[in-house]
Amino acid sequence: MRQLVHRRSSSGRGAPRPLVGWSLLAIAAGHLAAAPLVYPDSLRSTLDAGVVGAVERDPALIPLRGVGFWYIMTGIGWGLLGGVVRWCELRVGAPPKKLGWALAVASAWGVTLMPKSGFWALFVPAALVFRANRPTGRRGR
Repeated sequence: MRQLVHRRSSSGRGAPRPLVGWSLLAIAAGHLAAAPLVYPDSLRSTLDAGVVGAVERDPALIPLRGVGFWYIMTGIGWGLLGGVVRWCELRVGAPPKKLGWALAVASAWGVTLMPKSGFWALFVPAALVFRANRPTGRRGR
């Protein structure tokens, strides 16, 4: 089994802070905290229906109940990703640049479809991934 070690930053002051993971966790927390404010009718309808099987119980209410469900699930998903990325940052260093591209593309796609939305926030962790992967130190030494 391969042992994971902390990667030291170029300054020699220890591992870099897990900013990408924290930014994703903040987006997740915002999503979950905002759900009752953004979709109160959806969540109330789901609770009134008894939660278990509520989204698809009444076909006429699937759009109403589904929107709150997916909003909550998205917050949970970003939280899980943020936790994994934070764990990786603490153990192996900067997340791969491909994660930055994936976040940037997801944000751009979301902003294209819904310009007045929170998709703009995903550009922050994307930029942090690119920042964490930029070369440090002087060349030619």
